[in-house]
Amino acid sequence: MPAADVPGLGADVIDLPRNQFAVRLGDGGGPCLALMAYTPTQHHNLMAEPWSGRIRTPTELGIDEPCVFGQGVTQNKAHQACLLDLARWIITERVPLRGTLLLCVNNEGRSSHDCSNAILDGLPQTPDLVVQLFPTGFDVSVGNRGRVDVLVDIQGTTAHSSAPPAQGRVIDAAADVVRRLGELDAVVRTRSHPELGHEQVVPYQVRYEPLAPHTLPATARITVDRRLLPGSDPDAATSEIRAALEGAGTGCEISVRPGVAMLPAYLPPERRAVLGPLAASIRTHLGEPRYTVYGGSFDAGGPASRGIPTVMFGVPEEGDLLGDDYVRLSAVRRQAAILRDTVTRFFEAERTQAPS
Repeated sequence: MPAADVPGLGADVIDLPRNQFAVRLGDGGGPCLALMAYTPTQHHNLMAEPWSGRIRTPTELGIDEPCVFGQGVTQNKAHQACLLDLARWIITERVPLRGTLLLCVNNEGRSSHDCSNAILDGLPQTPDLVVQLFPTGFDVSVGNRGRVDVLVDIQGTTAHSSAPPAQGRVIDAAADVVRRLGELDAVVRTRSHPELGHEQVVPYQVRYEPLAPHTLPATARITVDRRLLPGSDPDAATSEIRAALEGAGTGCEISVRPGVAMLPAYLPPERRAVLGPLAASIRTHLGEPRYTVYGGSFDAGGPASRGIPTVMFGVPEEGDLLGDDYVRLSAVRRQAAILRDTVTRFFEAERTQAPS
């Protein structure tokens, strides 16, 4: 666990694999809280001025308060700013922390848990709670479905379209595969969770090679979105697809293998007492906290699979998914205040519970 003391700051920086790091604060005893911000920016790729960092009041959007514009401002930059604010506050005000606070920077952007696993493996202790900072609209996201990308590769016979072969037509095989996947989807959708929804088998991408005039392709790859619920196994889900496609595509060879995967996460009501400090802080600054589930797959499933209570929380994302990315400055200040309050309450709760 390489770590470097920061002279005069009462903190140390833990160098972690995959070009990641964590700042450790506190006296090292008692509980451990990890706050995690991310670096990848995956959306708003059609933003006109992605790196402007401009602050303005976008009245044309019906907003009458200052906002900061810039690609990644809701996915990572607002959260990184809040962690910097939190560290500055703790150090300059000499805030006593009976326990360990970890401010983590996570580089995960491959739709896997590789970076989170590297962080958790390199930390000095296992957190009692992980709060992943993400634009949830100030909801506390307590769960999400998992997902494994299943890759279906089809190998057939290439030919000129004027003389198609009787067998081995890749496009026909792909159509057969998609039909069978639809039948399997109807089966797996009966597996459901009262909050997270159902499992699914949805092909979302088909690529043919070669692409040439009047030429039947020799290969195809179909990528399947296989959504998972708690208790689902990515390898078993892949095997289920493999079995469903046995004998498909006359004259073609079909192989099935798993791609990247993210595990499901769910923090049930009976385990949410650990969220007390966060909930109380939200109640103070915003009103009654809302516990919701996230529609897509996210990194919470990584720590959750290790038994660590993990939730997501952060500012609203109001911009267009592909266009402008912006956040209200008031929302960033509110998130910063909630995180300060959460840290205070988290470690105060430990002091009040400590034996006299």
